[in-house]
Amino acid sequence: MFHAAANLGNKSEYGTLILDRLGRILNCGASVEKMFGASQFRLIGTRVSELISGLLLGGSSPSYRARYLACLCADDEWQEFEAMDAGGNEFAVEIKLSWRVTDGQEIFLLNVRRPEETRPS
Repeated sequence: MFHAAANLGNKSEYGTLILDRLGRILNCGASVEKMFGASQFRLIGTRVSELISGLLLGGSSPSYRARYLACLCADDEWQEFEAMDAGGNEFAVEIKLSWRVTDGQEIFLLNVRRPEETRPS
């Protein structure tokens, strides 16, 4: 599986989700498990829109979802969204998305971080 390190500035609470072109989680690490309060086993196969509201439109077609993800990659900027952990607690996140083709498979790397002012103490 593809692993990536991202330049995330001085933010310390961050993680990377690997998504397919439909926005389903293919892989994630321990930092994402901690951030969302769910195990990797539970997260894999889940649509990222179930964790981060507004990221994908639920009823949109697969080709639209892929184009939408590609548009987010083109921005190359951190963008703010609302997320929800496994306990139903909402919190702010910032995301930055990039696109890769690995072993002939199109994937999206979703770097996610919590803004410093919203991190739990």
